[in-house]
Amino acid sequence: MDHAVTFLLGGFRRWDAIYFLHVAEHGYTYENTLAFFPLFPLLTRVAANTVLLPLQFFMNYSSSLLVAAFFVNLVLFALSADILYRLGSRVMSSDAIAYKAAQLYCVNPASVFFSAPYSETTFAFFTFAGMFTLETGSLPLSALLFAASSLARSNGFVNCAFIWYKILKDFQIAVYCKWFQTRFTFVTQLVAMIFIALGKAAAMSLLCWSTFFAYQYYSYRVFCNPLASYKDMATHILNYGNNQKYKMPHAGLSRWCHQSVPMSYSYVQRNHWHVGFLSYYELKQLPNFLLALPMVCLCAYTTVYYMMWNPLYSLSLGLHDPIIQNDKKTDDPIPLRTEGFGIKKKSCLVYVVHMASLAVFGILFMHIQVSCIISDLKSTWRSTTHFVFIM
Repeated sequence: MDHAVTFLLGGFRRWDAIYFLHVAEHGYTYENTLAFFPLFPLLTRVAANTVLLPLQFFMNYSSSLLVAAFFVNLVLFALSADILYRLGSRVMSSDAIAYKAAQLYCVNPASVFFSAPYSETTFAFFTFAGMFTLETGSLPLSALLFAASSLARSNGFVNCAFIWYKILKDFQIAVYCKWFQTRFTFVTQLVAMIFIALGKAAAMSLLCWSTFFAYQYYSYRVFCNPLASYKDMATHILNYGNNQKYKMPHAGLSRWCHQSVPMSYSYVQRNHWHVGFLSYYELKQLPNFLLALPMVCLCAYTTVYYMMWNPLYSLSLGLHDPIIQNDKKTDDPIPLRTEGFGIKKKSCLVYVVHMASLAVFGILFMHIQVSCIISDLKSTWRSTTHFVFIM
């Protein structure tokens, strides 16, 4: 059975998949593995030890983990496509565009990475689920789903901005309503609404980021533990780490342990994976930049197209919504422009800003292969870029 698994799924055991499967099987034994967040390895291990436990009678544990990773991604990929369809239908008020966007999400060439042991599928599922839940109005549940996305990939950290924007828009609507209803007590109510909005934003932010900081604390406990011993590690793992000169928990405190804020993630990305500002800008990487150019251009086109259709709304981040103006001759209200549908809808603003921000960050800081291989930046571009394909 091991030979059969290797023949059928062995091609997936490449690149980052090696590290995710290593974490699922052995935990965080080497410092460079801290760049791979634990939710997907945890789901893989749970699936291998529960639903797929009978497989371990016919194959070794490493093979069963590979099957479990494929199984987890297969399920979450189907669920993420369904949620993406429902999200697109709600945001853009068009079932047809949402359906085509979900189809493109499923059949694009990079979909192979949603089957491989990568965390893209897990991240996409929890991110789309959080977006959809937020659109239906449940802030705490959305914060929990975004917290799960932060435990899958580091860029889930910025998903909390969706909740901030939702709170800001709700605050704006509440202020307008109170102004027209009770102008005499408006100031007192405004102060109260400000404190309520800030408190809500702080609570939701804490909930969103709890998993990220919990993982950083776990990393600190493992690699900044002066009592760590090599005896806690399997012999072959220890020997391989020594041969590769990897930093292991028992080999003394890591350098980032002595920082005023001991955060492992930025240190590991910078020192082990060479991720940093313009660090990838080398002449030999020019072909990879050319491969990424279509996706970057598509994101730039989407952003400009949306801003041209909704200029004032975009520049004010949705806080100024010029829907009508008065006719100079008759003084009757006339619409400035019909809202349209699809990517033209004002409700797409927060997704366009999210996409543009990740695009800029990816171009300046990340390995350009992310946009080449995944056809987006860590899966979150899909929620907007696939919509614009239809336009």
